[in-house]
Amino acid sequence: MKDYNFFKDFRSNIISQYEDCNAYKLLCSSQFYDPSKDLNMEVDMERVPFIETTLFKKSANMYTILLRTEPKNLEKWTVSSSTSGDPSIVGRSKKDMLQIKEFIQLEQERMDTSSEYNCVFYPEPEVMKKYKSTQILDRPTESYIGNILSIFPYSENTNYLLHPSEGEFSVDMEYFIKFLNEHNHKDDHVSLRGSTPLLYNATQQLKERMKPFNLGESAIVHTGGGGFDGKKGTINIGTKIERWRFVEEVSSFFGIPEENFIDTYSFTENTFPITGHYSKEQKDYLFHIPRWGKVIIRDIKTLRPLHKQGDRGLIQMLNAYGTSSFAGASIMVDDMAEIVSETRCPECNAEVMTIKIIGRVKGSEAKGCGATLDIKEVVKA
Repeated sequence: MKDYNFFKDFRSNIISQYEDCNAYKLLCSSQFYDPSKDLNMEVDMERVPFIETTLFKKSANMYTILLRTEPKNLEKWTVSSSTSGDPSIVGRSKKDMLQIKEFIQLEQERMDTSSEYNCVFYPEPEVMKKYKSTQILDRPTESYIGNILSIFPYSENTNYLLHPSEGEFSVDMEYFIKFLNEHNHKDDHVSLRGSTPLLYNATQQLKERMKPFNLGESAIVHTGGGGFDGKKGTINIGTKIERWRFVEEVSSFFGIPEENFIDTYSFTENTFPITGHYSKEQKDYLFHIPRWGKVIIRDIKTLRPLHKQGDRGLIQMLNAYGTSSFAGASIMVDDMAEIVSETRCPECNAEVMTIKIIGRVKGSEAKGCGATLDIKEVVKA
C-alpha cells in the first residue's frame, strides 16, 4: 500500500464498523451519530465516537461483542501484557495481522532495523507468543508483543535475553556481559532493544560491578512497549523511570550517543505503531504520527479536541486500516500525550504531527464518555 487517502479510507472503515458491530452502532446511536451522514470532511473526524481500551479488558468480558466478524474467521486473539492480571483481548484475522506487518516494514528506517548484532530484552518470538496461551472459542491467545517480535526484521545475529524460568522469565545477564565485551570499543552496528525496565535494571546492576563500556556511534537503543512507570507485565522494578534519566544513564554507561535512542509506542487495541527519536534539547522522545494513522488529543475533563502546542490530554487513535475483525477504528487509551506540533517535528523538520507521550493516567477511564461506559450495561441487558 503505497498511497494513502486516510480520510477516505477511514470513513469507509468507520461506516463498515458501524454496520458490522452492534455494540459500536449502539454507542453511535446513543450519541445520535451516523457516520454515513455525519462524517463528510476531515474536521468531522473529531466527532467520531470512540471505544475505550478498558472495554477490551478480560474483566469487561466484551471482547467477543466488539468483534466485526464471527470468531471462526479469526486467526488468533492477541493479548496484552498486564501488571494487574487483566489483559486486553483483541480478535484479529490473518489480513489484519498482515497489515500490522506492513506498517512495521514501512517504519523500518525510523526503527533502524539494519543493525547487524542485536540484544533483545524479550523472549524469543515463538516463546513469547505462546506464553500462558489458552483457547477462546477454538482460537488461540497469543502475546501481542510476541507477534510484534515475530514481525520485526531482526538480523540473524540476534539474541533474546529472556529465558523461561519456573513459569516466568529471567534475564541472561552472563550472555549480555559477553555481548558487551565482544563489541566494546569496536563501533559495530549493534542494537539494544526491548523492555525499558529490564534494560534499565540491567544497567543499574552492571554499574555496581563493572566499568562503563563504549559501544560507539553506530550503536542504537530501541525500547518499546511502555514501562517507563517501572512496570510491564510481571516486571516491577519499584520506581518510575524518567525518560531523560533513562537515556542519560544508559547512554553514559554503554557509550551510545543520546541521539541514537528511539522508542516505539503502541498498544494491543491499535494497529499502527508510532516511533519517537530522542531530543537532547527537550529531554524527551518526539513521536511522529505517520500518514496512515491519525491521533486526536482530548482534554482529560471535557474530552474536547486540543490543538495548541503544549496542550496535554488523552490519546485517541484513529485507524483506517487493519481493524476488519474488531471495532478498533476509533480507540481511546488511558495514556496522556502533549502536542509538540500538529504539522512539523521541530528537531528533524519532518512534516508530521509530533507528540510526547506523558504516561498513563490512573482513573482516566472513568472520565470518558458516559455512552461508552454504558455499552456493557445495555448490550448485556
